[in-house]
Amino acid sequence: MDRSPSLRLRLVLLCVSVGLCACEPIIDPKKWIGLQEDAGGKSRDAGRDDGGEPETGLDAGDDAGPPPMMRDAGPDAGEDGGQGDGGELLPPADGGVDEDGGTPDAGGWPHNPDGPVLSDAGVDARMSAWSACEQGWQKRNLLPEGTKGYAHFALDADGDAYLIEFTDDIVRVPTTKPWRTFPRTGFMGPPPWPGGIRVDASGEVHVALSPQFAQGATDVPTHFFRYTSGRWVETRMASGLVKSLELDAQGQLHALSTWIGAEHHLMYTHGPPGALVVEDTGLRALDRSAFTSLKVDGQGKAHLVYEGYPQKRLHYATNASGTWVSEVVAEAWGAPYLALSPSGVPHVGWSSGGGTWLSVRDGQGVWSTTLVTQESTQLDGLSVGPAETVHAVTIGTDGPLDYWTRTQDGWAKTTLDAHEGPGTRSFMDAALELDAWQRVHVMLTSVFVPEVGARPLRRVDYFRQCP
Repeated sequence: MDRSPSLRLRLVLLCVSVGLCACEPIIDPKKWIGLQEDAGGKSRDAGRDDGGEPETGLDAGDDAGPPPMMRDAGPDAGEDGGQGDGGELLPPADGGVDEDGGTPDAGGWPHNPDGPVLSDAGVDARMSAWSACEQGWQKRNLLPEGTKGYAHFALDADGDAYLIEFTDDIVRVPTTKPWRTFPRTGFMGPPPWPGGIRVDASGEVHVALSPQFAQGATDVPTHFFRYTSGRWVETRMASGLVKSLELDAQGQLHALSTWIGAEHHLMYTHGPPGALVVEDTGLRALDRSAFTSLKVDGQGKAHLVYEGYPQKRLHYATNASGTWVSEVVAEAWGAPYLALSPSGVPHVGWSSGGGTWLSVRDGQGVWSTTLVTQESTQLDGLSVGPAETVHAVTIGTDGPLDYWTRTQDGWAKTTLDAHEGPGTRSFMDAALELDAWQRVHVMLTSVFVPEVGARPLRRVDYFRQCP
């Protein structure tokens, strides 16, 4: 098995060297939480920890905690810091100084805390217009250097994008949809772990977050926010560190979390937004930072992949039969991504051993694995369209951002963005989505260090196939 440092670990070490990781989870947190050395000096590789929590955990079937707590974020959506309306987390002691993003509310929000300054086109004035179509793709900048956006995003029925932004100790949702704006969600405190964002058929926006937590903590909630009837409504669940968020065709939520306890159980939250239920799947992840991915099929059944316990293997599991059944996909270890074809065929992708791989499960339950590329890059997104058309996106520490699609002749690559200047930019996280017309959309979070000793500045760019 390959034991060399992973690309994600090298990214973490890079951001640590510039003082970035100390202040917030700039990378997808499930890919680096827990990177440290314990008191005895034992190295923890690739962002994993040795457990470290008290000897408490959930046995399969145990109640995951108290019933959900519904909170209306109120007309000011958290103006008071969240006290009394579901936001007991206090701002950090440093007052929220943006160590990696410049001044608070950088780029257009200072005079309108509950919404962005709009351009003449009715979108956030910080966002550039789409470029001309070149080789089938367009590009725009969504959030400029000095802002804090996550690459996780969602598309609505019209193909407009919604993403998560953390700024001035609060969470907001910017969108490319003209004339649509949102107040702050009501979440207050240090930068959260983003579990995902989704938009349902009626246009309601759903966001899942987990707050930062201290080493040894066992009570880590998941905050579910839903924007409905002109306001954010919060449901807080005792479900652990949230990793994935999905919506099914009936508008029900599905989320996957890792319980912060000795056994790192995978917790499955599901149901209508106002009546969520937490279920212990009985599945155990390798540790709390194990990579996981969740998707939901057309019948509302959940499918997930994870790095399982006790061996470092990639597992696939589903509740399609009514109970959770798990099987091994590969004797590998490396950031699995799950995608379902329109007919429900599971595809699992991952990067390890100096390459990126794709495995597909046939009707007899046999997994067939093929090599996507031997390039030293990290898979960051996977989707499957009609006719089993596979789409993937990979990044390298210093670039490039590449889009891959499988054709009859093999895998075809398109470079969407390359490195800009020596030693000034790191490609930190990317995500991929398909719109209703099966066009590919990709977002990329980059971090810039203009000069040695300078504060890193984050930027979010957006790419899509031409209409």
